[in-house]
Amino acid sequence: MNSIYKRFIFRVASEVANNAKELAPYKTGNLKRDIKVISYNHKKAVVGNTKLAPYVKFVHFGTKPHIIKAKNKKVLAAKGKIFGKKVNHPGTKASPYLENAANRYINSSGFTRAKSALANEVKNKLINDIKKAVKL
Repeated sequence: MNSIYKRFIFRVASEVANNAKELAPYKTGNLKRDIKVISYNHKKAVVGNTKLAPYVKFVHFGTKPHIIKAKNKKVLAAKGKIFGKKVNHPGTKASPYLENAANRYINSSGFTRAKSALANEVKNKLINDIKKAVKL
């Protein structure tokens, strides 16, 4: 019976990962490319990003305003522009694409079909087990 649930969990997790790729705020790069089913078993699945996109927590949850200070250099600079020894970062708005992907899939007809398929598999397994038990 565990294999039935494991297939269901993987199906749901895969669909959530596909939805997350559509909803990810960056259309190119490691963040979008790295979304995957990290692990799963008959009880749960983990969907998200691996170490390929270590900044994912800042994108997903956002950041509060904060100060960025130069560590290894005298000043902060990017693309030829010098900012000084420190800069007040305004923070970033959260983009909870993984959570939104899960909610989108759970409210979709795809999830309804997956639940129906699971119910049929469980029913068939139970019927087969009953038939085996009766034959004894």
